[in-house]
Amino acid sequence: MSEGRAIFVLSLFIGGLLGGVLTERIVNSSGVRESPYASLDRVEEPRVTAEVATAIENTDSRTLSRLMDTQRLQALQQALQSPLDRPIADVRGVKFVGATARGTRVVAAYILSGKDMGGTDSIVGFVLDVENGQIVGVND
Repeated sequence: MSEGRAIFVLSLFIGGLLGGVLTERIVNSSGVRESPYASLDRVEEPRVTAEVATAIENTDSRTLSRLMDTQRLQALQQALQSPLDRPIADVRGVKFVGATARGTRVVAAYILSGKDMGGTDSIVGFVLDVENGQIVGVND
């Protein structure tokens, strides 16, 4: 390939790149686009879910059994499985991520970090559904 032809091809490539950037800027100059997804309003952490998170962190089974019925406790047990499908044995922390409400229903999200039964570090997310101050679902 001759030197002149190499310069021409390189110039054509750079020109095309700059032309594409310029065209994209002109076409999308309308500013910030509105998200097609409706946003949900954030609310404060519900008291009952905060108590559940504290009970999980402190391995307080009495408080958990007081706050949740058997069906919800079983759902929580399933939600607190490591990605390797092993139960979390050593909870290091439970962090509140956020909550949103619709009518009387509040959904609160948490992240739990710890070790599973095999000793593997794990991070697990779970969601608690609250209606009228009672937990009505886990990861629903």
